[in-house]
Formats: sequence, C-alpha cells, structure tokens
Amino acid sequence: MTGFLSIYGRAILSLPEAVEITPFKRMDGEPVFDQPWQAQLLAMVDSLVSDGVISATQWSESLGRALQDAKSRGDADDIETYYSAALLSLERLLDDAGKVLASEVTGRRDAWKQAYLDTAHGQPVQLKD
Repeated sequence: MTGFLSIYGRAILSLPEAVEITPFKRMDGEPVFDQPWQAQLLAMVDSLVSDGVISATQWSESLGRALQDAKSRGDADDIETYYSAALLSLERLLDDAGKVLASEVTGRRDAWKQAYLDTAHGQPVQLKD
C-alpha cells in the first residue's frame, strides 16, 4: 500500500524570489538606451499615446510590422534594429495622422545631414534657416 499525505487546506506553492522587472532595463543591468535619441523616441511615443494622437494598438501594430519587415530583410535582432524600427513606425504613424508628413521628415533629415557635412570638425552643428 502506498502512503499519501493530505494537503487539504495547505499552501503547496511557494512564492518565487522577488525579481525586479522593469521594461527598460537589460538583463545585465545596463541601461536599455545606447543613445539619448532612443529614450526621447519612446518618450514621444508615450506622450502621443497619452494625448490620444495615436493609440497604443496603432503603435504596437506598426512597430510589430516594422520589426517583422526588418526580420524579413535579414537585419540583426539587436537594439539598433529595434530602435530603427521604432523610429520608422513613429514617422509612419505621424504621417498617417497628418501631424508630420514624410516629406517634412525627409527634408529635415536632409537639412541636418547637409549642416553636418558643412560644419568644420569640432564645431557645433547648426541648422541653417
């Protein structure tokens, strides 16, 4: 005959050790942002969602599509690919909403690139009016 132990009324599971999980902290304890623009990007998205300019669903679907596109192209599965996809997603959503048109983004990007190329080494880059 096999013995048994009644566990009726007893807790049989113990709680796992407390682990701090934060959305923007890497497992190695280093900050998740390699560059300030990455933090600024996610802060802008958070503000736009909070203000109702875009929805959280729109953001997640757009980011998911951009990441899937990156995977299909064979891009590395790394933080640079993630933030590049996030930036592209934000630009597309703002264009779709008519808030910042793609042509405006392209024009501003080109202006900054030209300002960088026109600036002497060691001098601050300034955008011309």
